[in-house]
Amino acid sequence: MLRRLPVIALAACAFLFPAREAFAQSSDPGRIFMKDGRILTPKAMRRNGDDILATFERQQQNADGTVTNIPGSEVQVGIKLAEIAKLDFAKPSIIDAAPKAIAEGKAEALLKALEPEVARFASFRDAPGSWWVDLVPMQIQALLSLKRDKEAQEAADTFARQATNPENQRITKAFAGVARTRKGEHEAALALYKEAVQSVKRHDILGMIAVNRGDSFLAIAEKLKAENKTPEAVDYYEQALLSYTRVAALYPSQRGYLPQATIGAARAHLGLDDFARAKQAIKELKDDFASTPEAASADELLAKVEKREKILAPATAPSAEAKPAVEAKKE
Repeated sequence: MLRRLPVIALAACAFLFPAREAFAQSSDPGRIFMKDGRILTPKAMRRNGDDILATFERQQQNADGTVTNIPGSEVQVGIKLAEIAKLDFAKPSIIDAAPKAIAEGKAEALLKALEPEVARFASFRDAPGSWWVDLVPMQIQALLSLKRDKEAQEAADTFARQATNPENQRITKAFAGVARTRKGEHEAALALYKEAVQSVKRHDILGMIAVNRGDSFLAIAEKLKAENKTPEAVDYYEQALLSYTRVAALYPSQRGYLPQATIGAARAHLGLDDFARAKQAIKELKDDFASTPEAASADELLAKVEKREKILAPATAPSAEAKPAVEAKKE
């Protein structure tokens, strides 16, 4: 049995740049890698149906054979998406900043910063090299951390409709699983997670699966315990702990999932009557993620732990002062 699992380790790497700089938007228009080997550097790009409309400086050929730009003159060229190997956009810095922002309770600010970036890449969503497929899951994660489940589901549905790439379609199974977990349909959720985890390799999605699968295991354990099916409940509590622990152990860069994983672990330890570990997880939550919604409920959970611990505490032995009186009565 796995009864004695460690409290979730919180040694995820911290980012070294301020939030304001982390949320800065890139002005780099990107490059176009053509399948014929050419690399084009436009001033701007936008999508138009099956074409990428790229804006270039208009050029002229000089008498000596050199080519120079004509100042203030531009030309727009339509390039078929089928002829493009990759659109090379600079990675939005918000992608690396997002996990830390969520872990620090800055999901609202993160959502506002994500909006223009998501809109910027939306028209390139099915083009090779687009960051849209990375930005939208972060948007969904931020909404879930704020308990805005309906909006998160709407964003997930949009992703499912618009993500045409087979790999991105597989990600939608993870989103569907999260929706089932939030609705209380835990057995169905676990089936979706099992399918998704076999085909998804992205750590941000695997981290999302881990914490929400843990929540489904935990909910099933609580139900079994209420029905006095203790052996079965213990198994599900341990499965929940294993799932929560995967975040720190396997996906440490996904710090944004740690508050959910930590409070889940505390509840699972409570279910196993492992009060010391439950208290330690709550302490970690309050110390390391003080500004998160999960930390706001930490005191209430701690009260439940202490109440349960008191109920199960062994009866107090008679005090030393009471023993002589008892002996005197016998005489």
